[in-house]
Amino acid sequence: MYDDQVVIIGAGICGLATALALHKKGIKSVVMERSETLRNVTGAAITIPPNGWRALDQLGVANILRHTAVPFQRFLIRFPSFWCSLYR
Repeated sequence: MYDDQVVIIGAGICGLATALALHKKGIKSVVMERSETLRNVTGAAITIPPNGWRALDQLGVANILRHTAVPFQRFLIRFPSFWCSLYR
């Protein structure tokens, strides 16, 4: 095991996933977050592509998240020069 500690700045998805991955390898870490509370952001969504689900599987949290995930049927991406409707 390691004696050093890794400092992770930001308790977002990447910061927390990094902390979990380091923990699974026996590496100590501390996550620093500027916000004092969790914020409820209505209407926000997180898209997780297939490679993201594989990473979550490796971290051991994908099955938990699959029970709360809501697959989308259709989404719209706007680029500066045109609109593009993409269907799943």
